[in-house]
Amino acid sequence: MKKSVLAALLTTAPFMASADVMLGGDVEVNMWQQSHSFAGSEVNGDDTSFTFEASLEHFVPLIPNFKIGQSSVDNDEYAYTKRDYTLYYEFLDNGLVSLDAGVGISQFTDGEIKKLGLNLEEFSGYLPHLYAGAEVGIPMTPIFVFAKGTGMSFNDNNMFDASVGVQYSIGLYAFDLELQAGYRVHNLDLQDFDDLKTDLDIKTDGLFAGVNFDF
Repeated sequence: MKKSVLAALLTTAPFMASADVMLGGDVEVNMWQQSHSFAGSEVNGDDTSFTFEASLEHFVPLIPNFKIGQSSVDNDEYAYTKRDYTLYYEFLDNGLVSLDAGVGISQFTDGEIKKLGLNLEEFSGYLPHLYAGAEVGIPMTPIFVFAKGTGMSFNDNNMFDASVGVQYSIGLYAFDLELQAGYRVHNLDLQDFDDLKTDLDIKTDGLFAGVNFDF
């Protein structure tokens, strides 16, 4: 992540001696081309959806950084909006390679199980998740490859949301504009979630493209 100097004088404070004295963040918007399946069968529905993600990285040691993301799915069999709230640490960032990891909560809202356009069941709720992200630059080029995702698994319940792709970075005065494209998958295999009578065995995946504003 590209960062700007917050205050060089902060390095003189003893408790900041090992801290990153930078403040940065990014805002990412993508169009996701989706395909859908329910219990292994293909499902018709909306083919595109916009996704959003933003993060803030700060200079305070020991206190984690923060990331929020949102994505939505809507088709003839199921629909939901997923919001991810994640606290994470940046374990490596040398301008060419970065590595993040953390924990968070995934919130599901506006959840529906449908049949022939009828709303049969509704669901909402929260699930914990682990987060990991990595980015590797190709030396002497403005191109990066990346992978990131959240997931959890317990008591035969599984949730997996992952993205892989490439970025082309254009350096501007105040931020980097990163053009990106890749593949994303939501996979939910949940039993008795929010008292649903129907097990959530659903998968949404497809290609995405968009921009990331890296400050």
